[in-house]
Amino acid sequence: MWWRVPARRDGQGTIQLDPAAARLLRLSTLLQLADRAVELQAEADAVIAACGGPGETPGSVARRGRRVGAEYARLQGWALDLCEDDEAGSLPCRIGELLCYHTEMLDLSLRLAFPRYRSAKLERRRRALSGLGEPARALRDSRAALRMWIEEIGPG
Repeated sequence: MWWRVPARRDGQGTIQLDPAAARLLRLSTLLQLADRAVELQAEADAVIAACGGPGETPGSVARRGRRVGAEYARLQGWALDLCEDDEAGSLPCRIGELLCYHTEMLDLSLRLAFPRYRSAKLERRRRALSGLGEPARALRDSRAALRMWIEEIGPG
């Protein structure tokens, strides 16, 4: 059984990770997450705009919004795991923060579109919804900067 095999801590069988290669792998993975997040932006914008539209918001918007929001939440979690050793304000951390914004904006939009209790104040906030806004562009710019950074430090 695999759990009875002793772990090898030194000598033959030990795997030493090259720190530069490990960092490149982390950044490349983060780039893939950012690529997926940017792909989802059009759908997220459509959900947010539908949540802010006049009249009752259709239930299909809630289902679509929860699906997109759940995917953003997964991307956000993975991105934050990848950048936990990076300094605050670094590019990887900034991408994680922008993914947090995308997740929270979708959640807020759905909460305003489908509230437990309706009020004039909530309705005004709901009608002000129009999309992801400036952070969507910031994520695209950060993704481009990350791609250039990876190309600079990449092998060969």
